[in-house]
Amino acid sequence: MKKILFILSILFTLNSFGQNKIVKIPQSELDAFFLAIDTLEYQDSLNTVLIADLEMHLLNKTHLNFTNETIVMNQESEIQMLNDQIKLFEDRLKITDRWYNKRWFGVVVGVVSTSTVIYLAGQLD
Repeated sequence: MKKILFILSILFTLNSFGQNKIVKIPQSELDAFFLAIDTLEYQDSLNTVLIADLEMHLLNKTHLNFTNETIVMNQESEIQMLNDQIKLFEDRLKITDRWYNKRWFGVVVGVVSTSTVIYLAGQLD
């Protein structure tokens, strides 16, 4: 950037010699001008770093968004599987929870059948 300004100032100076006009710029103004250019170059480098940082953040956000979508998709699949498992447990309960599959029914049938066998065995004599 300094080189371009230097070349432009040389061309301007040469052009001024051709017209016999000399513009004198105080050294303090030139120093302030070059200091301002240095400041702008520094700010430009900072902006370049910030842009690279923002691009990295954007990439991370994209990666996190993909990860979140995958998690949500897996959770929906897990919810479906759990609903299927609940339905299977309900079907199993319907089969095993019948009145003739209860413990009290087995005890009553056992007592009645044992009593009947004993009674019939007593009738054989």
